[in-house]
Amino acid sequence: MKHLAFALAAAALSIASCATMSTPSVETAAHIGTAIDRAQAAYDRIALAADVVLPFVSDDRAARIRLAMSLAERGLLAARSAATATEQLAALKQAEAATATIETTTVGPR
Repeated sequence: MKHLAFALAAAALSIASCATMSTPSVETAAHIGTAIDRAQAAYDRIALAADVVLPFVSDDRAARIRLAMSLAERGLLAARSAATATEQLAALKQAEAATATIETTTVGPR
């Protein structure tokens, strides 16, 4: 439950950071698509490993992994469909944070 609250708090902070992010430069905006593709590839690799591990972890850990996978998928979708570069970057950060959570939750102590 503690980890679920942490994941939800992290997602809320990612969303809240949208209001404080500065407008990205033209150069940064040009690289967002590439960054999203890299984040998608990282998520795909980690999600494959998570799918293998899920049957062997506790129900609580499996729920945390599934939640993080859902947050990462939503973040990547939001990053691809965002109207502005600032929104894309905020969603991308959320997806990357959720992907990191999947990785640490998957390989942590059982």
